[in-house]
Amino acid sequence: MIRTYTYKLYRNDRTEAKFNKWLGVCRYVYNAAKETKEVSYKEGLKLSAYDLSKQLTDAKKALPWIADVSAQTLQGVIEQLDNTYKNFFSGRTKYPKWASKKVWKSFGFKQDNLANKRPALRFEKDGVFNLPKFGKVKVFNYRHIDERSIKTAQLIRKADGIYLNVVAEVADKIYCTNENQVGIDMGIKYFCVTSDAEFIDNPKFLTKQLKELRVAQRKLSRKHKQNTKVQSNNYYKQANVVARLHKKVVDARKDFLHKQSTYLAKEYSTVYHEDLKITNMVRSNLSRHINDVSWGTFFEMLKYKTKVVRVNPNYTSQKCNCCGHTAKENRLTQSIFKCVSCGHEENADLNAAQNILKLGASSIDANVVH
Repeated sequence: MIRTYTYKLYRNDRTEAKFNKWLGVCRYVYNAAKETKEVSYKEGLKLSAYDLSKQLTDAKKALPWIADVSAQTLQGVIEQLDNTYKNFFSGRTKYPKWASKKVWKSFGFKQDNLANKRPALRFEKDGVFNLPKFGKVKVFNYRHIDERSIKTAQLIRKADGIYLNVVAEVADKIYCTNENQVGIDMGIKYFCVTSDAEFIDNPKFLTKQLKELRVAQRKLSRKHKQNTKVQSNNYYKQANVVARLHKKVVDARKDFLHKQSTYLAKEYSTVYHEDLKITNMVRSNLSRHINDVSWGTFFEMLKYKTKVVRVNPNYTSQKCNCCGHTAKENRLTQSIFKCVSCGHEENADLNAAQNILKLGASSIDANVVH
């Protein structure tokens, strides 16, 4: 299993200055490679990532300050540029833009594969991580990782500081050893309702922060991005306040999703949920609320923690889990279900969750989506 560990770096003037320098070099290399690629293309010559990487040697001789950055990091920048063009020509993304200070906030490192040498990417004692040519950085919340399992690392700037992302290949963790199964119905009033009649409240992290966000963004709109030096500084200070508020929402939501997915994974060996087309659903007038609950992220977390089976969502909210009668009239309100055939009455979300469990547990049912 590939897993990403995130650590926050201790604030340090040396590390901050070096990070900014490397970020500037990587941005320069990206833009220079992009310009070279476009000029060559107009002249009928197509340059690959390998061709651009070979030119880095000459660039380092002409501009020695480029050589201060790890060669693997610079090669990663070239590969990133090459991938953006591949995605563009395949129709997946728009035309690649220039690297600007506003959007370029990270650079990466690759692990070496030398058998007789200690890996370059590794943790030292007391939570100090070694980065090739960049040096050692100290992190909060140190968790030991087998250095041979580390694949890549990345330094990234966020609203409240610099973070280290370490990607490693670790053994699959077994959360549950029983044979319990459960169906879950996702919602907005409740984050989800299980077929065992457990109602998990929706924390509504974004909704709770909307008032404070509106005030902060209103202040930002009154400041000028480019005018006098004082006004410009005030703009970027307020922009950081807004970014911190958004990060607070994202972090709280991610923590909640991890806790709920881990809880379900420990209690149940198989989780059934509807195969929702979330991209289409966010186009409705409930888009903000759907984005706030992050069903897609929750499903991805469940996927690597336990066995997940997706089922066809058609009519799960209109079908009676007792007699099987399906009718639109069964759903009296958003929260009340009453079967017009047998008279069975219960919470609508609970009824849907029980239908999802039955649908998923039936291995011969054609509606199961694998």
